[in-house]
Amino acid sequence: MKRGDVPKLIQCYMHETGASEEEAHEHIRGLISATWLKMNKEGIGNPHYSNTFAGVAVNLARTAQCMYQFGDGHGVPDQETKHRVLSLLV
Repeated sequence: MKRGDVPKLIQCYMHETGASEEEAHEHIRGLISATWLKMNKEGIGNPHYSNTFAGVAVNLARTAQCMYQFGDGHGVPDQETKHRVLSLLV
């Protein structure tokens, strides 16, 4: 994040486990990767979900990751979040 802030998720993990900031980032990246693998595995050809539902779930996750992977955009005055939203919608 540009302001030097540490995301709250990272802070919580560091506080709960005593991990360094880099260790916390690696742990969270691992959780994100594992979750993507699970979503892709569960969504492909799963008879319990319609293809439409699975597609919406995956697209929602993609949107959330796109919006938050570089911070939440609220504390950064450079309009980057606005440009990302517009590029998704237009």
